[in-house]
Amino acid sequence: MSTPLFDSLPENSSVLFIRLRNLGEAVLDTANLRALKRYRPDLRVTTLVEALYTDLYAADPEVEALGLSRGGGDRRSSLAARLGLVRELRRRRFAAAINLHGGPTSAQLTLASGAPRRVGAAHFRHGYAYTERVPPAEQVIGRADLHTVESQFAWFKWLGLPGEEPGLTSLSVAPEARAAAAEKLRAAGADPAAPYVVLAPTNEFYTKRWPPDRYARVAEQLRARGLQAVLTGAPTAEQEAQIESVRAATSLALPALTTLTVGELVAAVAGARLFVGNDSGPAHIAAALKVPLVVLFGPASSVRWRPWRAPAALVQNDFPCNPCAMYTCTAFAEPECIRSITVAQVLGAIESFV
Repeated sequence: MSTPLFDSLPENSSVLFIRLRNLGEAVLDTANLRALKRYRPDLRVTTLVEALYTDLYAADPEVEALGLSRGGGDRRSSLAARLGLVRELRRRRFAAAINLHGGPTSAQLTLASGAPRRVGAAHFRHGYAYTERVPPAEQVIGRADLHTVESQFAWFKWLGLPGEEPGLTSLSVAPEARAAAAEKLRAAGADPAAPYVVLAPTNEFYTKRWPPDRYARVAEQLRARGLQAVLTGAPTAEQEAQIESVRAATSLALPALTTLTVGELVAAVAGARLFVGNDSGPAHIAAALKVPLVVLFGPASSVRWRPWRAPAALVQNDFPCNPCAMYTCTAFAEPECIRSITVAQVLGAIESFV
């Protein structure tokens, strides 16, 4: 058997990992990226993520990030940004590029990196991009029903990382992000020095959204216990509308943060006493920060996407159609898996932490 990749890299090599699109997966990557850095501290470990998510690594002592800019929908700007990124990838002379994503853009960037060793999963399309293929995670680990972190750990293990199980996810909070988040909390009407709970009711999938009036009831119960409830969401029209639906369902003046950068979101969550929200990227941020969290699961697999080794309570009702593709609900007129969750269930989960 040939020497595994991580063992055969020359000292002080640069290694590129590509993870596009998903915020949650970018957070979950930190468990195995850090494990590699501990195993080979001489390596320069770089992750390529969406430009918005580079903030996750702004204060990171072990992993640096490069960002893919989409150009705001303008083809010319997008092409210019892509070409600039390719030039930067080539300038860094990566010894290996490992595509954890698998889409056409990530395959093209894997090839364009110029790395002599390029890795993708056995099932990935665009075989032109790869010199090496990783077998299925279940085959490497020896069992099915793997968490996303475990599935990725199978890659690292096959490539030479020792150990039998992955470590923890973790994030560092940049001091400037912490200060900016505190200022935005104050501007929204919250006191960052007093205990607060982050409520994250938004999601791009409507099948994963718990009804807004129920979040309003939870906020009222938190207030009755002397805790501030702070709403968070992305700065998009759709998510801002979801936030406003929660605020409209209560007489409370709920502080809302919809202009946070990802780094500021990390800081705001880090300062919270508790996180309550739909299964989403921000939930994985809370788990990485070890902030206690209550996560509401609807159509997604809680085996694959549960908070990874964090102080967490999951709220999910069993349905034979779970998990599903999530884009639409084909079993019911409305997504009953998420709508069946009651306020009492969520409040019961919260009791574990406050």
